[in-house]
Amino acid sequence: MEREKKRRVVQELKEKLDRVNSLFLTEYSGLNVAQMSRIRRELRGIDAELNVIKNSLLRIALKGTAGEELSNFLFGPNALISVYKDPVSVAKVISGFTKEMPQLKVKAGLLGKKLISGEEFQKLASLPGREALLGAFLGMLTGMPSRLLFALQWNLSRLILTLNAIKSKKEDAKEE
Repeated sequence: MEREKKRRVVQELKEKLDRVNSLFLTEYSGLNVAQMSRIRRELRGIDAELNVIKNSLLRIALKGTAGEELSNFLFGPNALISVYKDPVSVAKVISGFTKEMPQLKVKAGLLGKKLISGEEFQKLASLPGREALLGAFLGMLTGMPSRLLFALQWNLSRLILTLNAIKSKKEDAKEE
């Protein structure tokens, strides 16, 4: 590769690294072109992309960024998955592919600014999706006021019952 072309590739990589939400480094040796194309197509649908990049160029692009720690895993054939939105949905898709294609292995990842291992990636894949988490959160928020209202109403009704009991007891005591 020409020196100028390499500089352009590194510059494009640095720009991409500034825009991503998360990065995952995978080993893909043993996969054929059709399998790689299928993975790329699935990832494109969830705002992520898979690129095969030379380790030396990726190491240069990662230098000075939050993903610099990924450089320790740059050996052998690697593919870089760039995530622009929801890392959990990407982790679920890749986890599904790793079950189907055991040659595909996640070495490490960068979740925000935190380095994660392959085992932590599997834990990430087991989380519920963004929509499910937002739905649960919304349900919790809408349920809280009604629970609070019920608790306040219950205590108020108990107080009224107690006061009525005291009042009737005093009335019974006056009559005697």
